Formats: sequence, C-alpha cells, structure tokens
Amino acid sequence: MSAGAYAQDHSILSGMPGYKVDGRKVVDFGNFQDGGIFYCKPDVTCSEKNTGFDEQGHLAAEGKVTSINYSTSSSAGTLAVFRNYENAIKGLGGRRLTYTPGHEGSNVFLLEKNNAKIWVVLENNYDSGYKLTYIEGKPMQQVVTAGQLSDAIAKQGYATIYINFDNNKSDIKKDAKPTLDEVVGLLKKTPDLKISVDGHTDNVGAVDANKKLSQSRAQSVVNALVASGIDAKRLQSKGLGSEVPVADNRTEEGRAKNRRVELVKVK
Repeated sequence: MSAGAYAQDHSILSGMPGYKVDGRKVVDFGNFQDGGIFYCKPDVTCSEKNTGFDEQGHLAAEGKVTSINYSTSSSAGTLAVFRNYENAIKGLGGRRLTYTPGHEGSNVFLLEKNNAKIWVVLENNYDSGYKLTYIEGKPMQQVVTAGQLSDAIAKQGYATIYINFDNNKSDIKKDAKPTLDEVVGLLKKTPDLKISVDGHTDNVGAVDANKKLSQSRAQSVVNALVASGIDAKRLQSKGLGSEVPVADNRTEEGRAKNRRVELVKVK
C-alpha cells in the first residue's frame, strides 16, 4: 500500500486496487463513533493501560478524525485487505493494538512519529468493501472570550480554562496563546479583579507528583500573564493536583476534563 494515490484517500494510506472511495467524512476534533469493546489479547478487553483506550475497552483517543468508506464490485477478499493494511502499517513503523481471532472484524493500529500518535481503525467485515478511520491524536484546546470568563466569574466565582501541556511538563505551549490573550483581556478590562490561578490534574500518577506538577503549571500561567503586562500583585498560583475532580477519572473523557486550570476570584 502506498501513500494516498487517489484524491480522496488519506495521505498515509491508499485504498486497495480495484476499490473506490464512496464516502468520506472529516471532523476536526472528535473520537471513534462506531465503537464497541475491543480486545487486546484473547479473552482480555483493552484497558486504559493500552494506548488510546478507556478501562471499558472502548477506543477513547481524540483528535482529528477522518473516516473513509471503500467499496468494490470485484473483491480482493477480506484476508487480502487485512494483510495489505497490516503490512503497510508495519512498514511505516506502526503496530497492531487489538486482537481478533481471524482477519475479519475491526482492528486498531497505532502509528507514532515525532511524538504524534495516529490510530487507524480497519473495519473489515464484507467482501463488498471496508472502512478506514484515522484519529490524529490531539487534545482539545479551548478558546474562550473575555466576556465568557467574566460571566462565569460573576456567576460562580471562578472560570475554567483548558491549556494543553506536554506530559509531565509545565512549559506554556504556543497553542495556549489565544486562551491566555482572552484572560489578559479580562484582567485589563477589570483592573480591580484579583485571581488565583488554580491548577488541577487527573488521578494518574503519584498524588504528591501531581500536586507539584499542578503548582508548576499554575505558576507558568501566572508568569505568562505577568509577561503580558498584568501586575503580579493581582495574581497568585495554587496547585491542587487531583484533589478536586469535576468528572469521572475512570474514563479518558473524564480525566481530560479534570486536567484544567481555574481562575478563582480573590476577595
């Protein structure tokens, strides 16, 4: 299998010879919508220990999702489809994550390159065609307006923002700039407002390490606001680790919601 040879193929993999694209859908941020439970070993469901899955065995990876349906009137056979994509993905340095007793059914493969992860789901049940879904992993970057932040603080005393950090790191990334610009705008429009920047994590990892990391990330946000012209006397930082979850840490979706920063009004 070569890189996409047809206009509607994904850039990573082409369709099988003799097959045509008869449906294509792209979502900028989403997850795998067709999911039942996957097995990563015989009689063993996948879990959060397997990259991209939740503890129930569902594929929970999030990012840019591209789904492509292929059909044919002259089938190569489901075994040929499976072996071609298995070998092509191995050739690109990827690996198969899931287990099926045969070559039919749904299987998940993982490609990792330059710290980026791409999950490829092959749904291969019929001689008449198959489906490929690509999930190009990326966390959601929330962008809020200063007005929304102001409303939240006025109503409940705090506002929640989501800023993406590299694993176990506290450096502010470039994609956080739009959100931080809105926080700066809020603080400049309300010069009497003082806030505590509270960092929160999920419950993965040691409690003490999470608390230290959340403190470091909160302080990084404070430093970025000061660098943008906000008086340091109006700001403080606090790391709460995993002490105050707002969602279920048993799922990847819940853990993502718990990895947050809150801007808390200081009286």
